Amino acid sequence: MISIKNTPNLTGVAISGDYNDLYYLVEAFHEITINEYSEKHHQYIDISTRVLGLCYDIRHAYQGDREIELVDNNMTEDKMRWHSIIAPKSNVYYSCNYLYPEMFLVMLALNELVELRIRDLTKAKYIFKEAMDKKVIWDNSISIIRLFQAEFVKCVKSTFTEATFARWMNVMNSDYIRIEDIAGQYVDLLNIKYINMPKEKRLKNLSSIAKRIAEFRYDNDHKEVKEVVMEAAKEHRCEPGAIKLQGIEYPEDFEW
Repeated sequence: MISIKNTPNLTGVAISGDYNDLYYLVEAFHEITINEYSEKHHQYIDISTRVLGLCYDIRHAYQGDREIELVDNNMTEDKMRWHSIIAPKSNVYYSCNYLYPEMFLVMLALNELVELRIRDLTKAKYIFKEAMDKKVIWDNSISIIRLFQAEFVKCVKSTFTEATFARWMNVMNSDYIRIEDIAGQYVDLLNIKYINMPKEKRLKNLSSIAKRIAEFRYDNDHKEVKEVVMEAAKEHRCEPGAIKLQGIEYPEDFEW
């Protein structure tokens, strides 16, 4: 069972699970994201790349390159005697940390990519009741991703007040967000600003950061970043996601 909890300084969340939990989550991510060389659904490549950034850390987690913890599995001496076996009393869980603003983006990106998968599975141009189609409702990748999203929502709910959580849910589930149009460099900027905040300020700003990401179209900072990125991409004849803006650099080390 995948678990998502706040890191000690609220810098982000700790994503943990056993080997199979994380392995199949990575497989689901790969199933719904769009390959950079794909000619179909080209507009979803940039948000797919952001999702695969999380995928990279989760894969390294279950490979043992991140954090490891032992979780009680409720095995007892009596159970071992009853079944005539010797078994460990703890399961190994693998864990990695991920920044909060980036997680907000990933959640919105997953919504778009799941919707895209529903359309592809049902061959429907628009979604009405297609989420209940037999090809969708039993789809393993969608189920795994929705469970992952649900765990993140539980974490956020435990962090916000009831009123703030309700507003956050409305923002994150607004119609016509079209997160595939966001400039990734703008999210990098928000990530870095968030890292540099003290813990108390992070808690106060979490909801507003989610709102800025979901409503990026109305944000002047995003408009400015987007214009610079598009102009640079045109000049260098490359994809906008390949542009790196001067001054937007992640710190080498920070406390989670």
